[in-house]
Amino acid sequence: MPCAKMIELLVRHGCKDLTILFVPKDCSEYPVSTGGFGDVYRSRLLDNRRVAIKTMRIFESELPGKYSKWAAREIHTWSKCKHPNVVELMGLMMFRDSLAIVTEWVENGTLPDYLRKNPATDRCRLSTLICDGLVYLHSNDIIHGDLKGDNILISLNGNPMLNDFGNASNQDSSLYFSQTTTGTKYSTRWAAPEILEETTPLTRKSDVYSLGMTILEVFTGNVPYPNIKKDIAVM
Repeated sequence: MPCAKMIELLVRHGCKDLTILFVPKDCSEYPVSTGGFGDVYRSRLLDNRRVAIKTMRIFESELPGKYSKWAAREIHTWSKCKHPNVVELMGLMMFRDSLAIVTEWVENGTLPDYLRKNPATDRCRLSTLICDGLVYLHSNDIIHGDLKGDNILISLNGNPMLNDFGNASNQDSSLYFSQTTTGTKYSTRWAAPEILEETTPLTRKSDVYSLGMTILEVFTGNVPYPNIKKDIAVM
């Protein structure tokens, strides 16, 4: 399905198309953050709102269409969320010829960065609020699928906000995008054993396992299994 058709379909299901508000000169030339499969740009919309624009990184050997479908699934699932401990999805846009996700800009960066800069922060409070965010998702039949410190951002007032719904699934979705051959991308150190063994799909239980590993990360300031250098050895 072409990007334009995906945008049209997502807009019909309640997502906002923010393309017309994009101001190229107010967008960072290069990504301010990169992950395994996507890049994040810092920008400001025409109405002066500061935003993060997330794009999928596409390699020459891959088909752009399947990444657009992956982004569309993430946008649709995320658009159903409204909670103080979940990053707000503001909408979508066409960005450099690809479908992109637009979220609020969260000032204090990721959870690990925040903990390094604020070692005296109340870690019990952080953990409780992270739990609140996940309870909200599960109460709305949404599985996050990749909960970890790097996928939690910290607001200006120190509240954790769940971010990055690339693995998320909405079991009560009114809009269906087929799974692409890209497959599920899990984070080895936080993933439940059954997910590593690929014997079961993502579930609430696997989210809770990842939650436990994330809370361990909150209190220790380290990723799980910090003495094991290579992720593959964790398996």
